[in-house]
Amino acid sequence: MTAIVGFNCLNGVMMMGDTEETTSDFTKSTCDKLYRFIFPLGTVITGGAGSGHLIDCANQELHQTFAKGIPKPDNQPLDGEIVRKALNDFAASFYAETTAQDPTSSLEMLIAVNISKNETLLFRWLGNRVLYINPNRHDVIGSGAVQIHPMLQEFKLTPTADVALFCGIRMMSHAKRIIQGVGGKTEAVMLLHDGASMFYGTRNTEKIEKLVENFDEFLMQFVYTSVSHMGRDYPEETERNIAEGFADMPRLLKTYRDAYREILENPDRF
Repeated sequence: MTAIVGFNCLNGVMMMGDTEETTSDFTKSTCDKLYRFIFPLGTVITGGAGSGHLIDCANQELHQTFAKGIPKPDNQPLDGEIVRKALNDFAASFYAETTAQDPTSSLEMLIAVNISKNETLLFRWLGNRVLYINPNRHDVIGSGAVQIHPMLQEFKLTPTADVALFCGIRMMSHAKRIIQGVGGKTEAVMLLHDGASMFYGTRNTEKIEKLVENFDEFLMQFVYTSVSHMGRDYPEETERNIAEGFADMPRLLKTYRDAYREILENPDRF
């Protein structure tokens, strides 16, 4: 059980995953669900959901496939279509040798591929096919998709890394509170268009999650109630109190913005 989210951002692809792994009906453990490797013409980050053994095998064999070099016509630069075809060929072969032989097994994966330190593309692998995720879309896999997918549908923008991190951690927080098997801390990695990788660290994402939860509580207890409270029994007093609260809104919102900036600019290195 898991939740892996991929955001197409203005400056690259943000990948997120929870860190809780169910080991039996009664036990669970902590694990890293995002896998990163470098190949001669770029970098790949994957996040898988399903059989842990199949995910490990897929990551290992995919790494080897990219390391050998993606087949392409002579003198033609590596591009998104060539990568998509190579991923589809890999998916078809892997599926035929594994999942197709055992209907009880499952595997799906989000794959971010940086090409020649020029652009980063997002793909979704399910069964024997790989789908290219257009730059104006985002995707999620795993049991957490039940909660996160509707939230992604409402997230109709191509964000910066900072926005994707904040909003993505909020989505993951909601899934971890509701979906059984999605839990632990949230790991996040940004694969930039220039090929660089940004690792945020689970201590930092935990701080952001607490900030996000506090912000949601503030919205529910003050903003939504203030907008909806008409105060018909004491209209003048109600309007005066609401106006005073709204006047203080810029200061309150800035405290949240400043707190987020502090986490980003002074991250925990350990």
